[in-house]
Amino acid sequence: MNDYSDVTRLYTMEGATHLYSSEPALLTTADLYQVNRNPAYLKALEGCNIYLITCRERIFIKPEYFSLNGRTVTGSFLVNRVTGFTEVPFEYYISKEMVPEEDRIIDIAVDLNGTKLVVITDNIKQIVSVSNLIAEARSNLLPTDTDLKVMYVGQGIGRKGTRTAVDRLRAHSTLQRILAEMSTHFPASEVLLLLYRFEHGRTIISNGGNMNVEPLSSIAEDSLHFNRLSNVKLTRADIVSLAEAGLINYFKPEYNVLIKHSDFASRSRMKILNRLLNSGITGLIIEIGSANIRSRIGTEHAIPKNLADLYTSDVLEGKNIKDAEIRKQWQSDLYVQSHSHCASFPLTNTYERNTFLHGTIFIDDSEVPFNT
Repeated sequence: MNDYSDVTRLYTMEGATHLYSSEPALLTTADLYQVNRNPAYLKALEGCNIYLITCRERIFIKPEYFSLNGRTVTGSFLVNRVTGFTEVPFEYYISKEMVPEEDRIIDIAVDLNGTKLVVITDNIKQIVSVSNLIAEARSNLLPTDTDLKVMYVGQGIGRKGTRTAVDRLRAHSTLQRILAEMSTHFPASEVLLLLYRFEHGRTIISNGGNMNVEPLSSIAEDSLHFNRLSNVKLTRADIVSLAEAGLINYFKPEYNVLIKHSDFASRSRMKILNRLLNSGITGLIIEIGSANIRSRIGTEHAIPKNLADLYTSDVLEGKNIKDAEIRKQWQSDLYVQSHSHCASFPLTNTYERNTFLHGTIFIDDSEVPFNT
């Protein structure tokens, strides 16, 4: 029989702060200097407070082959794979958000270097970057073609909350360094910016954890603790700081120096984490996704999910789902899951306080998650 005398469980219920964001906006570095010309786009980016600087090997449009039929553009991507450059056909519909319905599309063009599509109307020439084509076009690009490596995580919230991620990135010394080093050492790659709006937070309360350990609290203390967890409030600045720290610790990007190797359960943890502990919170969970841009994000420390490792082929295909609409929704949910990361950080170790983030341990089970 296992000895749990050295494991402390204070309460029957434990709480974790769960932070999640809206879908990211995708920008090229050149877009930073163009958004001011589009007030609607700039307005949409105002609330973005967390940004990821990412990179991948550049994907091109084949300049010799493209056509326009109504509002549908047909062409081919050029992707550099192990066997060399490969053509991947695509279809792209020019939406009314891109070009209003009342505007007549005269023609389209592709740069000779294959880096952008130009939609020509009576009034303007609308540029569509390859990264936006990848996000919106129908194609058979592989996940490994479009994966984005996270090189830096930062926040773009000012002391008074008026500074945006776009403002921060326009005068960002680390971004300048990344661009300089990439253009010199990895000229075949491109740098892309993902802007997130982390403003959603909630408290997850669970009675999970090591159920073989008897809680130390009395019924009255347990009730008070539960009520305290139910009333935890975070400011926007708290949410942004926690999201930044958690994502840096999770992805461990190459160009982030601080926080990357910190232990959230150590005594030298961030002040905001201590404030969470004082409010009864003992865990931090951060969700981030990128399904809308059809590109997975990750690093060598946080590898994108391979759903084949999690589910059987029958489950992935939804063979046991009879209803076609439900099967379609299941496929959509799987796609989002494959483009998502969920980072979990216990704020205590199992000897200080056992919580549901440390995992439920059954008798004779030797696997202890987060056993620090």
